[in-house]
Amino acid sequence: MDTVVIDFETFYSPTYSLSKITTEEYIRHQSFEVIGVSVKVNDAEPVWCSGTKAHIKTFLDQFDWANSVAVAHNAMFDMAILNWHFDIRPKKIADTLSMARALHGSAGISLSLKSLAEYYGLGAKGTEVLNALGKRRIDFTGPELAAYGEYCINDVELTYLLFAELAPQIPRSEFNLIDLTIRMFSEPVLSLYSGGLVTHLEAVQRAKEQLLDKTLVDKSDLMSNPKLAELLRSAGVEPPTKISPTTGKETYAFAKSDEAFKALLEHEHPIVQALVAARLGVKSTLEETRTQRFIEISKRGRLPVPLRYYAAHTGRWGGCLVDDTQVTVYNTPNGVETKRIVDVLLDDLVWDGEAFVSHEGVVFSGFSEVISWDGVEGTEDHVVFTDAGEISLRDAMQGGHRITAARSPTQNDVDTARQFARKH
Repeated sequence: MDTVVIDFETFYSPTYSLSKITTEEYIRHQSFEVIGVSVKVNDAEPVWCSGTKAHIKTFLDQFDWANSVAVAHNAMFDMAILNWHFDIRPKKIADTLSMARALHGSAGISLSLKSLAEYYGLGAKGTEVLNALGKRRIDFTGPELAAYGEYCINDVELTYLLFAELAPQIPRSEFNLIDLTIRMFSEPVLSLYSGGLVTHLEAVQRAKEQLLDKTLVDKSDLMSNPKLAELLRSAGVEPPTKISPTTGKETYAFAKSDEAFKALLEHEHPIVQALVAARLGVKSTLEETRTQRFIEISKRGRLPVPLRYYAAHTGRWGGCLVDDTQVTVYNTPNGVETKRIVDVLLDDLVWDGEAFVSHEGVVFSGFSEVISWDGVEGTEDHVVFTDAGEISLRDAMQGGHRITAARSPTQNDVDTARQFARKH
């Protein structure tokens, strides 16, 4: 089979970019536009095409995708464009980002095309993409578009050389897994029933409204521990409490994991039941948020599955739903242990890389796209260290700042945490 390397350059702006919305929404958005695309077949010279969608479709159709291995760096993005906008599905898909993550993900090496090209001595990556912010294809001058084309051609050449370096190190069976992982996103088969989702969302929202109506109080009162405590007392119930291991002082036990609080759901007084149910119901926004996200996706097409191959050094997949993220904690009964982030209790001290610290509980903050910039992957608010200082991954991407390090736990962190536990 031929090896066909491809790279798309697309329109993006300060308000419309992968740092603002998900990859799925970005590619299916009405603002989406392909500025140009470069393709390299085997060791032939790369070619660049820029024009209308119909013109680019004609250009892409000349390649034998049905009998080729399509290669890209971050293939999830390029293969989705290839299928969703140009109805092209290659015979096989290879992703140099996935391959590099498996080989170098745990070694602290940046996985950007730029950094990997430097690591393997393949050449330098350009910076013309930074000058394309907010520019439609029609906004480019002739020389600007030509320079952008050279930039894209260079990316394709670097990806081809990188593939040649990485491919011999990847077992054949893993190539198949990478191919399937990318296709779960770029060739989705799951259809969402929007009618059922809307009905479910309305039922969830109605149930919350009914809970609030029963209590005859504002949502802000339910969310405030002192105010909730007073409401319970006015209903003849002394609020459950516990001793905080962090401060050693008494605090209200109003968490979902506090059995005494949950027991009030069966209290003989209906107002007490309503107050507790409303508190737990109002604070649990996961179902409502997820349902709304599925409704929006159903309007745009089938449901892509955005899994990342080799997201952890163990080789497991990762995604945007991080409820299974493992957290190192310390508590009196068990000492140092790891838990899923959704299982962390207020009594647990959480290791922050330097010490065990107290926290205010695990709160679902909605869905956030995992973006990639300069080899670092994370949510847009993930803190990274750059040549411009300590900023968010979003700001690093928008400002074109090179990343020098990202905050993440290391084995040394865990070892230090265990030493702390032995001393306490």
